[in-house]
Amino acid sequence: MKNFKYIILLILIVNLVASCNDFLDEEPSKSTATVPDKLEHLEALLNNYGEFYSEPASELIFSTDDYGFITDLYDASTSSYSLTSLQYGTWDKEYLPNTNRPYWPREWEKIFTANLVMQNLGSVAGEDTEKKQIKAEAHFIRAYSYFQLANIYCLPYTEGNKQELGLPIKETTSFEESMERVSLEDTWKFIESDLNKALELTRSFTQVNDLNRTWRASTAAVNGFAARYYLALNDYEKAQSYAQEALNEYDFLRDYNTDMSFSNAPTQVTIFNPEPTQVSIDFPYTHDSQEADLMLAWGESYYFRALSNGSWKYWPSEELLSLYNQTYDLRFKYHMVEGYSYEQANAVDPPYNYPGYVFFHRSDILSGPSVPEMLLILAEC
Repeated sequence: MKNFKYIILLILIVNLVASCNDFLDEEPSKSTATVPDKLEHLEALLNNYGEFYSEPASELIFSTDDYGFITDLYDASTSSYSLTSLQYGTWDKEYLPNTNRPYWPREWEKIFTANLVMQNLGSVAGEDTEKKQIKAEAHFIRAYSYFQLANIYCLPYTEGNKQELGLPIKETTSFEESMERVSLEDTWKFIESDLNKALELTRSFTQVNDLNRTWRASTAAVNGFAARYYLALNDYEKAQSYAQEALNEYDFLRDYNTDMSFSNAPTQVTIFNPEPTQVSIDFPYTHDSQEADLMLAWGESYYFRALSNGSWKYWPSEELLSLYNQTYDLRFKYHMVEGYSYEQANAVDPPYNYPGYVFFHRSDILSGPSVPEMLLILAEC
């Protein structure tokens, strides 16, 4: 009986190994996955702004001088900061777990989508003029993501640094393509090559259903990105020229005196001082919705991208706060939310009041090229 059990077990193992080999030996085919075969399929990929707009870059959120690590706030409530934010804030690269770096794979996914669009353009039916527009837009998406990755994960581009390591160059969707990092110089040349092809776009900045069509590329968006790119290279003549081109097409600037307001639904929090006291926390109206429509309707952006902080804790540094005229500056009034530490850090017993920076909901700050950025670029140039 014991030998019989061993024989049955041996047969099961042999069958399992054989079936695994059969599965691994089978070549992938187009029939096992959806392949874009119409121009509208490629359009659908580019219209899926939920896959493009979010930038969960902890490196940009926690590792700059604008983010504040306040000892008194931490002493009031240890939940004010996550371990991840402290690691990024102190540039603790040695022990930072790879799982806490969502921005790197997200941008490569966008690059993959851009490559997928370009790879399939030649095999789908459609007007050549529209194909040229989509191709230029795909180059823009790829250039934008490479620029972001290069500025975060590589050294700054200078004459002294240009032979340092840059990024892998991915021009196709093939997993066989080399993942070796090229030089920083070659990385920036690749970005500029894509940018020049993106500048062939002729689609003007438009609106759809009263929303700016900023989830797709436009001439204003590409010119705005070109201004940002050349400013990073200290090419002030080109940066000024492209910034002016963007502003010539679209130059809306929000008037905070008339176009800004507080939310109609302030948050109520109980603090203990030492007796229980109700405190009302006023948010800007832009806090009221997590839907993208509010961001698309904002009006100053050329291209819909947003820095996304999943922890909802944007603590401005004391140095940043000191730069504002806290009595008259309307940006301070609407975006530096007093009492934010009561709600987000539960610093209520004893109470510790520290403001939080809030723009869209509690998590998102628009980060794509915009009218205010172009004005600042012009001023610097």
